[in-house]
Amino acid sequence: MDGKKDRTKVVGGISLIAGLWLMLAAYMMGLGFMSNVFIVGVLVAVFSIIELSSIESVTWVSWVNGILGAWLLVSPLFLGGMVASELWNSVILGIIILGLAIWGSTSARMGMGHPKMG
Repeated sequence: MDGKKDRTKVVGGISLIAGLWLMLAAYMMGLGFMSNVFIVGVLVAVFSIIELSSIESVTWVSWVNGILGAWLLVSPLFLGGMVASELWNSVILGIIILGLAIWGSTSARMGMGHPKMG
């Protein structure tokens, strides 16, 4: 397997775990199944499964998960009434999902070993 395919699988797997964590956290905090955290968790998990099950690299999934991660990061500003645990869960998981999306969407050919990088 090439580096891009390996990176895609790692990003998809960690993103799936993050999505499942968001769903579980929403349940454990008693937020309900229609809460922002649960819905974003379901979407991240679904798109991560698409990423893991695709034969070819699907960069658009990383972009979608990146948008969802960015939403988690800024949603406490727009959705009032969050308790501290929900706020920190959203911010931390938003940073993780957004970071994974950025890492997953970058080309594995760039960087060390690339002819132009030396």
